[in-house]
Amino acid sequence: MASKTLKQKIYDSLKSGYFSEATDLVDVSDGFDDLVHVVIVSRKFDGKLARERHNLIWSELTKQLSDEEWGHVSLSIGASPEDVKTL
Repeated sequence: MASKTLKQKIYDSLKSGYFSEATDLVDVSDGFDDLVHVVIVSRKFDGKLARERHNLIWSELTKQLSDEEWGHVSLSIGASPEDVKTL
C-alpha cells in the first residue's frame, strides 16, 4: 500500500496546479505494492491526444514532487468528461 502522505501530496500538487478547477476530478489510489495510480477527468483534456494528456499530468508531477516521489506513480490516466460519457 502506498503512503497516505505521498498520495495526499500528489493530490494536493495536482489540485493546486494545472488541475485546480472545481470541475477537475483528481483521484489518487493505491497501485501494486507501494506504487500510486492517478486518474484525472478534466475539460483541459478535450481534443488532446493520449500523449498530450500524459505530458500534462507528468509535467505537473515533475514540477512539484521530488524524483523519488513522482517515481512512485506507476499509472496515470487523463480523460475528458466526454470520454467518460462514452464508456
